[in-house]
Amino acid sequence: MVLYIRNETLIQYSIIREQGIDFGIIVVKDRVIDCRSDADEAVSYWSNYFGCPTILYGARRHKVYGRTDLVNFVSNLQYQQIPWRKKVA
Repeated sequence: MVLYIRNETLIQYSIIREQGIDFGIIVVKDRVIDCRSDADEAVSYWSNYFGCPTILYGARRHKVYGRTDLVNFVSNLQYQQIPWRKKVA
């Protein structure tokens, strides 16, 4: 989930390499995924930020949004199986 700490943003994310493809997963508030225009904007922003295709992962409901092949892959994983990282962005 994206958290704000003294004018800084703490993000929870993962970069995964699967079958030679690098892609990112970023945890966002569920309401971002619920609004298609916000979700599309977030996918574009984070894909540019990470330099690879990125999908969104809902903080509470764990709904996944983004490129279909990546969503299908991540949908088969449990939250604990994803190698999450946190950093200030």
